[in-house]
Amino acid sequence: MADAKADFAAMLAAGGLNYRKGFNPGEAVTARVVSTKGNYVVLDVGAKDEGILSKEEFILDDGTLRAQEGERIKVWFVGMRQGNMTFTARNKAIGRGNAVLQQAYDAKTPIDGIVKAEVKGGYEIDLAGQRAFCPYSQIGLYRTEPSEVVGTRQTFLITEYAEDERGLNVLVSRRVLLEKERTEKRTALFAELAEGQTREGTVTRIMDFGVFVDLGGAEGLVSMRELSWERNVKAEDLVKPGDTVEVLVQRVDQVTERISLSLRALRQNPWDAFMAQYRAGDVLKAKIVRIATFGAFAQLMPGVDGLLSNGRLAALSKTNRIASAHEVVEEGQILEVKIDSIDADAHKIALRPVVAEAAPAAKADATAEAEAQDDPMEWIRANKVKNAEMGNNPFASLSL
Repeated sequence: MADAKADFAAMLAAGGLNYRKGFNPGEAVTARVVSTKGNYVVLDVGAKDEGILSKEEFILDDGTLRAQEGERIKVWFVGMRQGNMTFTARNKAIGRGNAVLQQAYDAKTPIDGIVKAEVKGGYEIDLAGQRAFCPYSQIGLYRTEPSEVVGTRQTFLITEYAEDERGLNVLVSRRVLLEKERTEKRTALFAELAEGQTREGTVTRIMDFGVFVDLGGAEGLVSMRELSWERNVKAEDLVKPGDTVEVLVQRVDQVTERISLSLRALRQNPWDAFMAQYRAGDVLKAKIVRIATFGAFAQLMPGVDGLLSNGRLAALSKTNRIASAHEVVEEGQILEVKIDSIDADAHKIALRPVVAEAAPAAKADATAEAEAQDDPMEWIRANKVKNAEMGNNPFASLSL
């Protein structure tokens, strides 16, 4: 008989059929209903032997069965009972009393409980009418405040069930179930995640270098650069933990399981809007947003800045010379500017302030001074011209 079974197993293997040898308690299995006759529902669970499930779990209030022969259903492995693989169609243990707890522990079946109160080291849990304990570290994936869980109904897994001289000790964990669920979601996510996809996620953490977004099973990072088209924005001003956001998947590393995301990529590039509206020579109002050693940056529209060099800003000074932009402008100031040039590829715009028209000679001198400050060599050439006009005579400018 043993030889016949071995030959049968070899024949099945040769035929390319992969049959399971066993299951872990609590493992979910997709099974096909083979028979509903008798006290048990017989299941084809993809193993050499069939599984059984109590028929009571399938009887509805009107006495009919909720599963028919040939139908595929999801079941959970309980264990071996009298040589039979026993399953349950309930993904949670139900009922009250120690017998229910023992069965849930043996089969590694989740069970609902109420978080009664915070106690030393964790929480007291009402589990099927019995007292259980859940450590702080096992109540969730992340740090959880007592006010968030006390008084709520949660699903737990019994990790320890024993009785000693002090009575029954029941230790439970919610984190184990959350991690298992997250692992399953993570596997499914990476199987279908691809660059260029638009995904919806939940903001989980805000860091100095960016924002983490949970895509449902795995977190991706939106770097500070990819948060907004505007410069020098704070992440806290754009999003907060718990916000639902739409992001673009930029890169997916299947080896390291790192995901790079972008928020700004799904928003119009302000440079496109600017280029469609403005050209060199246009005059508009701008806001001074940053002052540097070589000039001041002015915001022309959110996400688009232009540079007012110190040489150009000198036109705002009575002496037409400045050592720093701080002498003539300040951050937050609104200024009328003219677009000198636009480098669309480099995203650079050169600006000059609009000032009242001066006399032609004074205007020419101011322009020369401004250009000289932009270019030191131009300043030297301008002074050579002046010296030549004066004939190198230090008294040529004096009138007698």
